[in-house]
Amino acid sequence: MENVVKVVNGIINWLWNRENVTLLIAIAGFGMSLYNFFRALWDKRCSFRVDYVSHYCCLSKSGKYAEPMFRFNFVNLSAAPLTVVRMFLLVDGEKYEFLFPEQQVYQMTRHQNGETIPIREVKSQKLPFRIEGKGALGGYFAVYLPIDMEKTFQTAGKWQLVVQTPQKEKTFSLIADKPGYDIEQYGY
Repeated sequence: MENVVKVVNGIINWLWNRENVTLLIAIAGFGMSLYNFFRALWDKRCSFRVDYVSHYCCLSKSGKYAEPMFRFNFVNLSAAPLTVVRMFLLVDGEKYEFLFPEQQVYQMTRHQNGETIPIREVKSQKLPFRIEGKGALGGYFAVYLPIDMEKTFQTAGKWQLVVQTPQKEKTFSLIADKPGYDIEQYGY
């Protein structure tokens, strides 16, 4: 107990000196500045993930390409906005670019008086796109492949997805194990 009293007295005497209080405040301020600096770097980092939901493949409208449609969810893990500029699908070492303009994914129709009437259409996500900080975006993404690859993408498979942002390029492994899931689930 006597040692504790001596230590407390020593601290009080040390704090009684004005220069020591100034030093303590300066050290605390420096520590808070370092914390804020590293926190700002952490919040502005380019960090995101891509979740595979499903895919399906059919021939393009022109009949010249196989056109797989992938449904992805992009999740921005940082506080800074994220812009996805380009995306590529890697298949057996070949790189295929996802399409920039939106493509028709599904068209819902109804029959009335012998006519087919379009009700609604679902389109793919156009590139580039932006996701706000801590936000998410889901959509369909289309890519043209050689026509002989149509059967490959009508089944489950493992491929790679390359996503380019202004800050970096990131590669994701796709385990595409739900071919045709949306058609079965939603009846498109």
